[in-house]
Amino acid sequence: MQKFLNLLLCLYICIAITSCVSDKDSSVEAFPETEDASEEKQLSRKEIIALIESSITDAEAEAAEKGIIQIEEKDAEETQKEKAEKALNFALPEVTGTQQIADFIEKHYEERHTIPFEAYSGQLELPDRDLLPFGAIVLESYRLAYPDKKMKIYEKEDDWCIELDGMIFAWADGRLLPFSKRVEAENYGKQIIYPNTGKPRNPKSYSQDDIAELMKKGTKAALAAEKPVDNTFTQFLLKTNDRIVTERNIRSMNFLGRRLNAHKMVIPFFEKIDSEIKAAAKTNKEVAKFIADISEIGCYNWRTIDGTAGRRSYHSYGLAIDIAVKGNKKPTYWEWVRTWNSKWMLVPQTSLWLPPEPVIKIFEKYGFVWGGTWDEYDTMHFEYRPELAVLAYLSLADEE
Repeated sequence: MQKFLNLLLCLYICIAITSCVSDKDSSVEAFPETEDASEEKQLSRKEIIALIESSITDAEAEAAEKGIIQIEEKDAEETQKEKAEKALNFALPEVTGTQQIADFIEKHYEERHTIPFEAYSGQLELPDRDLLPFGAIVLESYRLAYPDKKMKIYEKEDDWCIELDGMIFAWADGRLLPFSKRVEAENYGKQIIYPNTGKPRNPKSYSQDDIAELMKKGTKAALAAEKPVDNTFTQFLLKTNDRIVTERNIRSMNFLGRRLNAHKMVIPFFEKIDSEIKAAAKTNKEVAKFIADISEIGCYNWRTIDGTAGRRSYHSYGLAIDIAVKGNKKPTYWEWVRTWNSKWMLVPQTSLWLPPEPVIKIFEKYGFVWGGTWDEYDTMHFEYRPELAVLAYLSLADEE
């Protein structure tokens, strides 16, 4: 019976399309013949498919109206899920390593972009927040930021998940955990992930509540209350689960006249940053002085972050860099200032040591975050966090 109905539907559609083609409306006056009008319009494959789908949909609706067929309605929740998953996982550039990613960014980046990595995320048309919650957007940010990893995002057992090399991680109320650990989420601290727009910190914007919260940072009470952050996803992504494995991925290079040990993933980015900063120094005296005044550059260093309960520093992945200059007497790092100034968070940005603006922008262009944008400031520090720049773009696009 079903085969008969399908055959009947196909026949009905053919008759409808034939009727549309053969019928002419004699009351419509033909357009005058011109060179443009006489040329046949070449439809793209996408347009042809859309035209066919539209004809079939119209014919189906008319057949259902006349009682020839019955159209089964999809479950509303399943349709929402399908829409959400289609909004994610769109095709990325075919890249196999970070060298190609660096080349791709350099080719497509324009100075007028205020958000780095726009070339990756510009194709995405996001639905509203009800369809894609923040956790799904976070996971999409990781997928876009690391296109060579071929990650996949989907919903599983009411949690948004990201799959990487066969391992499944779930977004569990602000924690990115191995799927089996998601039920233990309350035992872990929340992920340090936020939309990085590149805007410097602004103490004048802090409320009294903000100041009170910041004053707790680094205290014994705060450290005692801090829960451990599960770093499994980051370590799996970067292949840095322990010191021995991490150091197999560390490579040495020359950077702004100093020796640098960094994760092989970011070597292509450091090479391009080095080249562009040196090029800027030829026309910018401040950048030239910055290079000449560099006293020390540090990158790979297996350690935890000062003022935390053992959180791993991005230096321990070989993805963060500190640049110190000779003769600097201005503050650079909040934890050092906190030892002698309880109002460390209110130190104006202009009173801190700051790298030249062109240097900051070049780092940000290649997916690095500058520590001068943080409330817990670290102005000599840059770290490779492209997912934060992508998250900023997706979050802004979602609000528009």
